[in-house]
Parts: sequence; structure tokens; C-alpha cells
Amino acid sequence: MNIIFVRTRYHYDSYIDFWKLVELAGFETCYTDEVDVRRHVVHILTPINGEWRPHIDNQVGRPRNAHIVLWNLERPSDPGGIGAFAMSNRKLMYGRYFDDVWVSDRALASETMLRFTVLGSDYGLGAPGGEKRYDLVHMSSVVDRRANIYNQFDSKVIAPNCWPRTGRDKVLRESRFALNIHKDNFPFQEPLRLALFAAYGLPVLTEEMKSAYPWSEEYCVFNPYDGICGRLRQMLKNDYKRWRDMGLRARDRMCKDFNFKKMVLVGVRASLCM
Repeated sequence: MNIIFVRTRYHYDSYIDFWKLVELAGFETCYTDEVDVRRHVVHILTPINGEWRPHIDNQVGRPRNAHIVLWNLERPSDPGGIGAFAMSNRKLMYGRYFDDVWVSDRALASETMLRFTVLGSDYGLGAPGGEKRYDLVHMSSVVDRRANIYNQFDSKVIAPNCWPRTGRDKVLRESRFALNIHKDNFPFQEPLRLALFAAYGLPVLTEEMKSAYPWSEEYCVFNPYDGICGRLRQMLKNDYKRWRDMGLRARDRMCKDFNFKKMVLVGVRASLCM
């Protein structure tokens, strides 16, 4: 079956890298209001918003030939946490809004009984830079939990957070390390941010995760939230070549072994066989 990714009419800055990966993979795209459930295709939607349910409701009674997947890259959020996250996604399947729901963290998939699909990267998403101007970059929204870490470093050390504005490519190329801090206490991945860092060959220091697969200590440095600043300062004093090589290994792993297009095809095959 042909695979078509579904875009919302509303633009989300946080998904610009996702749609770049879809473009690099050569997948066809359409908008929510262009989905016809009678077609023999696989539709993959992300993210879900208020456009989706009314459009599917308006097609009740039509023959359902499409296989429709929600790729949920959002994190569980309070109130309700993981239980509410799992229930809301299952309700979407029980209501026939989707036939399957994917998440890209193996521990989250296990706890919610949703399908685990790796979000890979692509060499075309970014490229390693030469001369380094900044010690670290994070490219994340600055919530209090993250600010407690970022504020411990001088502005000359930490790169401008130009995401999603122009100039981001230059900043990523000119940074030595990437820092990944969860915005909440859930120990789950930020797969899109990690895919971006991987494409640039950036060595990543991340807050620990319950399951980091396909990342491991060969490709990434993990540390508890408490003490992560000390670990970063220690890394900054080490020979950078060691860390640069780790970043380049991670780039090959995520852009070749776990290439975005390859992982989508794996996920679709598994979803169709359920």
C-alpha cells in the first residue's frame, strides 16, 4: 500500500524537522481535509489536533479501506500522566479515528501498550561543522526545569536558542556538544531533537531515560538530572576528539542503520500485520 503522510493545516514549529525528514524520504503528503478513507493507502498523521475528528466523523458510512496511523510524538502530560495518555490514545483507536498509534520511546510503548516505532534521522537533515564557536546547544523550549540547568552556564558558552528561527543551521554546526533535558519528570526520549542532533554529528549529553534504544552509551552520554552540569563541565575539559568521534558514530547509526524512511517502512509492515 502507498504511504501518505498527513499534515494539519495549522503550522507547528516543533514539527519542522519531522516534515523535513518526510521530504527527504520522498513520501507523499496531503492535508487532513484531503484524507479519503475509501482509498487503499496507509495514512500517517502527526500531530493530531481539532481538524481530525470532524473530518473522519463526516466519512462515517463510507467503506473503510485506508489504514490510518497516528504517530504520537507528544509526551505524557499532567494531570493524568501515562495512564491518561494511554487511555486517550486507545479511545482514538476504539472510536475508529485510527487503526494504530505509534510512539517512539520503547519504555513508553511498553507502559501504554502502543506500538514502538523508532524515529530515525537522515544525512540530509544536517551536517557536522568545522570550527566551533559554542560549547553547547540545546534547541528546546525553556521551561523552569530546563532553565535551572541552562542558567548555570555563561551566554558565551551556551549557543543562542535560535530554534525555530533562521540561523539555526549555523549555530548547530558551530557547537561542540548537544544538551538534552526533559521538560518534565517522565524519563522518556525526545526523538525529534535527538534525530536533529544526530544529523549534525553532535555528541549528546542527555538526562537519563528509562529506555534509550536505539541510543546507547556507545553513542550518547547519560546522566541523572542532579549532577548533569558537573558532568558537562567534566566533558568540556576532555579531549574533544573522543566526543566528536562518538557524535559521528551516532550520526551513522541514526542516519544509516536507523534511517527515517527505513524505520517508517518497518513500522508500516508491523502495523499492517497486527
